[in-house]
Amino acid sequence: MDELITLEGASQSEQIIGSHDFCNFSNITHHEHDEQSILIVWWSNVAVLPIIALIGLACNLLNMAVLTSNKTARRIPSWNLLIALAICDSLFLIFATLDVTPLSIPSLAFSTSFNHFYSRVVLYIRTLASTFYKSSVLIVVAFNIERYLCVVCPLNSHRWCTSRNSKNAIATAVFVSFLCSIQWPLAYDTIRCFESNSNEYYYVILMSTNRALQIYYRTMDYISLFAFNVLPILALLYMNSRIIFTLRRVVDEDSRRDEETKLSDGLIQNEAHNNRTMRANAMLFAVVFMLFFCVGPQAPARLLFDIYGQYHPKAILYVCLSQQLVFLNASLNFCLYCVVSKRYRTLMKQTLKKLLHKLEGVDRPFQISLKQTKSSSAHVTSLEDHHAHLIQNV
Repeated sequence: MDELITLEGASQSEQIIGSHDFCNFSNITHHEHDEQSILIVWWSNVAVLPIIALIGLACNLLNMAVLTSNKTARRIPSWNLLIALAICDSLFLIFATLDVTPLSIPSLAFSTSFNHFYSRVVLYIRTLASTFYKSSVLIVVAFNIERYLCVVCPLNSHRWCTSRNSKNAIATAVFVSFLCSIQWPLAYDTIRCFESNSNEYYYVILMSTNRALQIYYRTMDYISLFAFNVLPILALLYMNSRIIFTLRRVVDEDSRRDEETKLSDGLIQNEAHNNRTMRANAMLFAVVFMLFFCVGPQAPARLLFDIYGQYHPKAILYVCLSQQLVFLNASLNFCLYCVVSKRYRTLMKQTLKKLLHKLEGVDRPFQISLKQTKSSSAHVTSLEDHHAHLIQNV
């Protein structure tokens, strides 16, 4: 019976290829790649994705500093969810880069020592990357549900929108995401394989010959596609449509009431209330828009792999683009907060000032010690002069 071998390439999905019981690289690497596809994969995995990841890590770290260093930031709606989203995005960027980049670097890919180490940990790295990616999607959904309850069901929202429920939602999101991401270390094995050209043994990732594990992997693959791509987008479309409709109706009712009462003071108060309501939901709309734009193409990319196969140039190009969008989704939330929220921009300025003051404070002790030395020496000098003056008088 043939084994089922999976090749790790430019994507998170693998193509299953039949091989003989004896593992030989000649049975695996018979696929021909055009130079353009190889160049696209290299630029995407080695150049573009690591740069996006570095920028995203810096932005998420600054975002966490803004949200944790200011007491007023804790009054931002869904504060716990925003912190959790930044943490999950940062961890996803780290593990996803470790997943896709090393094998696209020839010096690492053809190093036997690196291959022996990396082949044993890559499945766990991919599991963690998948876990934090899916957790981010579920946290955005929880963020949306919380705002939906506050806007559409304001009378009952205080019972549901609590800090404790937010923390429970975060823990549940991470746990469910982990359960939907452990198929890689369970369904795949690491096997030694002989490479005839270099007369070296390398390790490759092979799918288990256990039929139940193969079915389990395929089932989880399609469940993940539906539960973390299609279903969240449909749910977010529905909830945001209801939120926008409700806010628009509230604004229209307030305007009609103001026209009837003809009270200028009331008009000013209602306009201020409407502005606060819109600002409270601006960050939500920005995060949801980014999710639509960046995560939405994942489903078509997965279907292209089933239609064309892993090594088709169209599938490779589309998957590289969709991966870049996923990295952007995990990196640009901070920029969106700055664009849509004046309150967040104010908090960011305060945080940067605090950081600068702390950096300046590192040099202050040295300066103070110098001043103290000068003052003490001046004091000693004045005592000596006074003592000499007394001797002269004597």
